[in-house]
Amino acid sequence: MKRLQKYIVIFGTAMLCVGFSACSKQSDFDAQSYVKSSLDAEYHREYADHANLMEISEEDVKKQVEENFNESIRQQFASSDNITEEEIAAYTEKMAEVKKLAKYKVQDEKKDEDGNYTVSVKVEPSDVFQTLQQSSAEVSKEKIAQGMKETDPGVFASVLTESVHRRALTRTAIGIR
Repeated sequence: MKRLQKYIVIFGTAMLCVGFSACSKQSDFDAQSYVKSSLDAEYHREYADHANLMEISEEDVKKQVEENFNESIRQQFASSDNITEEEIAAYTEKMAEVKKLAKYKVQDEKKDEDGNYTVSVKVEPSDVFQTLQQSSAEVSKEKIAQGMKETDPGVFASVLTESVHRRALTRTAIGIR
């Protein structure tokens, strides 16, 4: 009888150990979801999935993404003395519209023997920036026809912002992302 109790205690202890280890085992990292949620947050302003994966609030994800984006815009104009905060804000808003046009598809993931992940992403190219020069030339002609001069304060920002806006609208209107 004592022998049977001993085996029951050992078996019970083993089962508890297996149960505890099964409960504490973390699931594998989902690299595909991580990459997709990161891209969605960065380009489409969809923060919920990324916040859930990072275990932080949507507000924190939004704040981080927007601060990084705003800083990159500020760096673009760091050496420009003749652009105002309002002009930078208008340009930032238009560039956010352009970012929303990003079209991508997260595909497969591979994990190597060191535990590193590689995730393939198929990106559909956009010609917004390639055609921006043409749009800028058109906007410049219009501004000159309205009486603006190249030396007027804010003319550069005005032309740039309007050009980006038109390219984004054109791409959205014809259904291209």
